[in-house]
Amino acid sequence: MLKTLISTIFLLFLSCNSYAEKLTVGFAGSRAPWVIPENQSGILIELISEAMEPLGYEINKVFYPYVRRLKSYQAERVDVICDINQININNSNLSGHFSGIVYAYENYAYSLKKNDLILTKINALRNYSILSWQGAKHKLGRDYELMAANNPLYSESHDQKLQLKMLFKERVEVIQIDKYIFEYYRSKIAEDGEIDTNIKVDHFSLFGKNPNGFLFHSLKARNDFVKQIAVMKADGRYNKIFNRYKITSVCVNGCEIE
Repeated sequence: MLKTLISTIFLLFLSCNSYAEKLTVGFAGSRAPWVIPENQSGILIELISEAMEPLGYEINKVFYPYVRRLKSYQAERVDVICDINQININNSNLSGHFSGIVYAYENYAYSLKKNDLILTKINALRNYSILSWQGAKHKLGRDYELMAANNPLYSESHDQKLQLKMLFKERVEVIQIDKYIFEYYRSKIAEDGEIDTNIKVDHFSLFGKNPNGFLFHSLKARNDFVKQIAVMKADGRYNKIFNRYKITSVCVNGCEIE
């Protein structure tokens, strides 16, 4: 009798899991601590996994360069993409169901302190060599887009670790990057020991926060996600995810930002 009951429960468990809805989520490459492909972790991965897996969704994670993930979504090779806001949706003519704002990057312009740059407006960046993250010129508003279009020394890369290497090697004068991504990769490059990252830098708050969310093909999945995020905010799980990756200082040997 007991064996029969256990077998029945086990079969019911398998049956439930066989009907779990799979969600293929397209993440934009390496954006640690937001997305860390090598161990499939990071703030964004934890947010959607924590929200959807308790409801029976199976999360399949795929990683693309920033622009390619949009094309993959449009071709319906993925069900969900993150790092999306209304500007993206309008500029890329994306269809689907937007979650609303769930998180925000805090982008700064960084330069080496010894260069003594003074940057008070986005337009001032047109005078300097800049390496930004891929897709930035289509996400940060009209002023930024115009600056990028009129600056022959402006470029973008999907490799955000490379941005820091180029800055500390003095190959570019300015990089534009989220502050937590900057701190994370500054620490990693220092650990590698190939580049001196103890050099003082200046950072300029020209862009404000860059709010983002998730875009779903499925209305039901979007609604489930929005409800779950609200629950997670109320019970503290949302903040716990951010706190696990919260970076106050990951620099080694006393490096600093002034």
